[in-house]
Amino acid sequence: MVDNVLIVKLSSLGDVIHTLPAAQALRTRFPQARLGWAVESAHAAVLAGQPFLDEVIVWQRGRRGGLASLVRRLRRTRWQLAVDFQGLFRSGLASWASGAKQRVGFGRRREFAHWWYTERVPMLPAEAHAVERSLELARWLGAEFAAPPPQRAYVQPGCAAGTRQSSGGVPAPFDPARWFPLYPGPTHRAEAEGWLRQHGLARLSQPLVLLHPHCRKPANVWPAARFAALARTLMARGCKVVLIGGLAAQEACEAVAAVAPGVLRADGRLSLLGSAVLMGSSAVVVTGDTGPMHIAAAVGTPIVALFGPASPLRTGPYTDRAEVITATLPCQPCFGRYCRLGYVQPACMELITVPRVLAAVERALGRSAVQIPA
Repeated sequence: MVDNVLIVKLSSLGDVIHTLPAAQALRTRFPQARLGWAVESAHAAVLAGQPFLDEVIVWQRGRRGGLASLVRRLRRTRWQLAVDFQGLFRSGLASWASGAKQRVGFGRRREFAHWWYTERVPMLPAEAHAVERSLELARWLGAEFAAPPPQRAYVQPGCAAGTRQSSGGVPAPFDPARWFPLYPGPTHRAEAEGWLRQHGLARLSQPLVLLHPHCRKPANVWPAARFAALARTLMARGCKVVLIGGLAAQEACEAVAAVAPGVLRADGRLSLLGSAVLMGSSAVVVTGDTGPMHIAAAVGTPIVALFGPASPLRTGPYTDRAEVITATLPCQPCFGRYCRLGYVQPACMELITVPRVLAAVERALGRSAVQIPA
């Protein structure tokens, strides 16, 4: 009998969200066990209030003594099983440092994380989505997540995470709150509602469109001038446009706001779960390939996702309410942080035009409860 199970998924924001279904499957598999999760402090908010977890062990990465503190926290519990969903050297080290005798992860990882494991699980095909890969690791331990996957239109049938239907041929209903539950508290709801009231948006009849112009990887960034052009067009058509993101997004949002008068600023004003509440109140989110894209998917908001170097098959929004816009170039996907051909602005992002994105936003608004004005 397994009494203590440790999940290791330290980062990043999207990866932590993608692991939630597998973590819930482990809870079902080990209903009486103490279930803990080791995570970096920057992403711990996603795990706040999760009822299937008994403990969240936070690594204050970057702080002096943070790693030693993490190891001490891990050693307080006699973990019997550690499951490394990350597959990086530091996550493999954390699973080993936990003292668990059974340490499970995927074999042959790029940073030799598999050196730390006692059991190495074969990987799914390269184009399998990150959600599916995490679930495969849980299945290895006898766990299963019994919920219908989303009908992702941008995934071709036959792929590992491809379009699926119920046995009757009718698309099975997809509940994002079941796959990726988030638990904003009263404080988070109050801060989002307060921001809406402050800007006169508490009883808005116009479509509320959120733009997230920042990406951690420079190669994933769509030009600020194009976000601004999109914002101006949407505002001219009667939409309220809001720039969102954390503190790191403020420079990109400033560049957009400078040439898009009238755009509203929520970047740096809200917490992570406060932003989730705001996203849940909006008609559509336009974003590059970045963590907040997966927050939008988790709360069920329609998404227009702009993809360049990465593959949407692997890390696209795991929802049936998204449209992915991407170019088709021989060098895609390269998964680079910067353009590997030396371009400051990668051609794959440069080829995504404002009219294409605008048309996708109009389609998303047409599918939502709020129609874009003519």
